[in-house]
Amino acid sequence: MGLVSPARIVYRARQFCRAVAALLLPLTPAEQAEVRAYLSEDGWRLFQTMSRADQRHGLGVWRSLQASGLDHPALAQAALLHDCAKHEGVRLWHRVGIVLAKRLWPGWLARLRDETTPPHGSWRYPLWVHLHHPQRGAELAAAAGCDPLAVLLIRHHQDCEGVTDNVIGRLLAALQGADEHN
Repeated sequence: MGLVSPARIVYRARQFCRAVAALLLPLTPAEQAEVRAYLSEDGWRLFQTMSRADQRHGLGVWRSLQASGLDHPALAQAALLHDCAKHEGVRLWHRVGIVLAKRLWPGWLARLRDETTPPHGSWRYPLWVHLHHPQRGAELAAAAGCDPLAVLLIRHHQDCEGVTDNVIGRLLAALQGADEHN
């Protein structure tokens, strides 16, 4: 296990501070209108189930994509909702735990990922949800009537497995880059 770069430490510290600040700052009415422009009523209701930090993160990802010249409705839905499954019990301290476990105990995380769903009351459940949130988020987005391309992008926002189409691959790479940046 190598040393963590100072830039990565600063990135994680900023990410943590943004998440804490978002707990205090709900989206403004103008920001809500911006989000609603891309989501159906069911999509909007799904967005509202997300934590304030995830709402702000999704909006930040979408704004980054727009700033890079991408303005695709399905990409907007994917950016806004890519972390929607995390509302199922994943809190800030679980996210910190995942970051630490990735660094210190990657084998344990791999075993947890392969387990069947732990009971909802288990301390492992939120960690399991975090590890499986792309698939679960895609299911929730599909149920909310999102564009099938948005559902595909959400399902693969942390991997490229099975994505062979060049256009979809470019959209996915852009989403992953904006997600990592935000």
